[in-house]
Amino acid sequence: MPNYTKVQLVSYGAVTSTPTRVLAGDQSNRYYDDLASRGRTLCDVADWVATTSASSLADPETLKIFVAPEFYFRYGGPSDPPAVLNDSYPDGEQLLPRLSEEILKPHFAAEGFADWVVVAGSMFWHKRGPAHPSYFNTTLVINGGPDTALTPQERADNADVRALATVGAATTNQKALMSNIDYAIGVDRSEWDASLNPMFRLSFTDDEFWRWHVFAAHGKRGPQGQPLVFGLEVCLEHIVAYAGSDSDVGLLRTMEARVPDQPEVDVHLVTSCGMTLNPAFGIAARDDGYAMIVDGMQPGVPPLPWPNADVRRVTRVQPDGRRSVGASARVLSTRALPANLQLGAPGNQHNPLDSVAIWEPVPLADVT
Repeated sequence: MPNYTKVQLVSYGAVTSTPTRVLAGDQSNRYYDDLASRGRTLCDVADWVATTSASSLADPETLKIFVAPEFYFRYGGPSDPPAVLNDSYPDGEQLLPRLSEEILKPHFAAEGFADWVVVAGSMFWHKRGPAHPSYFNTTLVINGGPDTALTPQERADNADVRALATVGAATTNQKALMSNIDYAIGVDRSEWDASLNPMFRLSFTDDEFWRWHVFAAHGKRGPQGQPLVFGLEVCLEHIVAYAGSDSDVGLLRTMEARVPDQPEVDVHLVTSCGMTLNPAFGIAARDDGYAMIVDGMQPGVPPLPWPNADVRRVTRVQPDGRRSVGASARVLSTRALPANLQLGAPGNQHNPLDSVAIWEPVPLADVT
């Protein structure tokens, strides 16, 4: 693989602020069928983008970063009551590996995706409990291309909590805390956040949880051959680090203080539903690094540009950690997806229509 000199956002706009029905009937295996349908649609969208925007994505020294919004994987019907829809996938820890192993990883292992990193939005799911469910929100990152086998050194580093983690074919991250709109807009279920449940709380506070929010991806190197360092947050993590935090900064900014010798972030990625990039409290990319966001909140009236996405370059890191940023990229093209790639069963398509924007490549600065 080449040393990448530029990065390029491909933003996938799909309204995720309310559940979307993708099934036409009440299948006995409906939770997996729903999840698989969304996964295959995401793969087909990536194929469509790669084919129809080939000239805009042709540079082999540009790393393409394809991002879907938070809650892309949230169960939606077709005939269940709102409580079931918003509880989403039960026992999702059994479903998520199938989504990854059976659908996403095999698809993006193709040579045509060797210059891609894919953030497949997030999956909202729950574990049943005696009194109420516990909610999880898990994002999945796919490292594109067939060359994803970790080197012995990368495997050793992954076993060392002090070292930079490296993604092979894929990795997951748990959202650190649940927003008051994550269950449903206007219905706050954040008290049932899994991170507040004593059974799961430790998994949201240990070093392994923290470290995988900053990672390299095997084979994805910067201009000087160094590993590109990615930071990843899900929505509210961008401005609040964890449940009960008394800090006024996001998770990656908290990690800067908690692990001061961690590698600087080249590309800070945010998948969200109701968030904007926040240079004062959230953005954690290095000087001359980038922050990128793709958001699934339904735009208001008059409608905002769709897909709702942004790319910012960090122009200065202030002594207190705040970032000064500037606009760094323009949108080259925005197109609504064809009817067969619109997420949702007939009569349940989104407004605005699912669309994809191709952003211009932006240069990666040398590390000094």
